[in-house]
Amino acid sequence: MKATWILRRRWLAPCALLVLTIGIAGCGGGAEPGKEAGKDIHLVFVTNSNADWWNAVEKGMQDGGKELGVRVELKRNDKETNGQIKLLEDVLSMPDVQGVAVSVYEAKAPGIADKLRELKEQGKLVITIDSDIAPEQAELRRAYIGTNNVKAGEAAGRAAAILRPEGGTVCVFVGTSSAANARERRDGFFQGAGSKFSRLENFDDAGNFTKAADNVQNALTKYKDVGVLLGLWSYNAARIAEQAKAAPGVRPKTSVVTFDLDELAVGHVAAGEIDATVCQNPYEMGFQGVKLLKALVQKDEKTVKDVLPDGAVRDTGVRVIVPNSDSPVMKNKEKGDDVITIDEMKSWLASKGLKCS
Repeated sequence: MKATWILRRRWLAPCALLVLTIGIAGCGGGAEPGKEAGKDIHLVFVTNSNADWWNAVEKGMQDGGKELGVRVELKRNDKETNGQIKLLEDVLSMPDVQGVAVSVYEAKAPGIADKLRELKEQGKLVITIDSDIAPEQAELRRAYIGTNNVKAGEAAGRAAAILRPEGGTVCVFVGTSSAANARERRDGFFQGAGSKFSRLENFDDAGNFTKAADNVQNALTKYKDVGVLLGLWSYNAARIAEQAKAAPGVRPKTSVVTFDLDELAVGHVAAGEIDATVCQNPYEMGFQGVKLLKALVQKDEKTVKDVLPDGAVRDTGVRVIVPNSDSPVMKNKEKGDDVITIDEMKSWLASKGLKCS
């Protein structure tokens, strides 16, 4: 209980800080602290997809930009590696942009690494969020803000092991298996689940929602006795839930474990059509990304250390969301895992003005 409370306090702290800051600004006259100093700073975030999940990042960015007095902009990628390269080229053509945050679509793509290098050489400050660059290219970014995806995968694996103590086979669904977050979540899942689980096949959809649904249909046709349908990217969750529900006889013998909570997935979790989803804190990624980039631009080392207590990485944490308190994952949660019901999660989302996370 104590560990869970500490983790929840960490998630709620940015919200409390934002409310306090707005309240102080509204009670007295004069400019808000930080607005004057940061008024000419322009920051751009570049996504790896166009999923609803990014709405929560954008809200965190907007709140951070408002509180800190900087201009923020989100550019959404929906055309694979080349689409992200084009967006990075757009940012290179914007001389007023001082800081860039990138969710890397493909960790080892040479073209993306080249553009990050060009951004750095141009004098723009570069960080990664959500999905990092390959470790051998880590010098191309100042820091990574997001989930420790291996630990997140382990939490998903532990949930699967509770749902299916007998183990089983696993089909994995994702936009691109080569993305850092995809590899780390998948590997973490099998570490957390244990030796009773084995992978059948990865199904990549390149961010195409229709293909994501088709992949689930194909997997259910090919593997009649699959034990777990594992969705690694946010939009995979709803597609898995819809196809598994429509296929006769699947749900009684197959567990659905996913990541994130996009708007379509909320109802599926509430209906018990998703057994557990490991939810990140995209709002925090957006807020802390703005805070860090502004501090880097202004050479504010105190704030940099506050955002990056470990030097180059900020872990924004995860929670495991289950349909209700009767879930075996809730009743048998591992020590340290923060497990909450979908109703509790919906209340948290409402406090942020969000519909997904």
